[in-house]
Amino acid sequence: MRVSAARDQKELGTSAIHVRVSAGDAEYFDAAMRAPLLKRIAEDTGGRFFTPANASSLPEAISYSGRGVTVVEERELWDMPALFIALVGFVAAEWGYRRMKGLA
Repeated sequence: MRVSAARDQKELGTSAIHVRVSAGDAEYFDAAMRAPLLKRIAEDTGGRFFTPANASSLPEAISYSGRGVTVVEERELWDMPALFIALVGFVAAEWGYRRMKGLA
């Protein structure tokens, strides 16, 4: 890469740098399947381990289960007195500060 700088048609300087570009090997380093680790994880989490030999049974194994479903509980702000009091307190403090400083 070569870069040159100029101002008002006068060259101020030039610099060159060489860059080597190649495919990164980190992605492919030790990329083999670790079957014992995957089997252990499947046993610990209640899952199943599939290989290409038994992958045809995968669609039947994927079924909806209620596990992991989260329920979102929504509450109105007014139902939480501590937050409501804090909010009212902050608004009142801001109003008082502005009155004290004579701001609009």
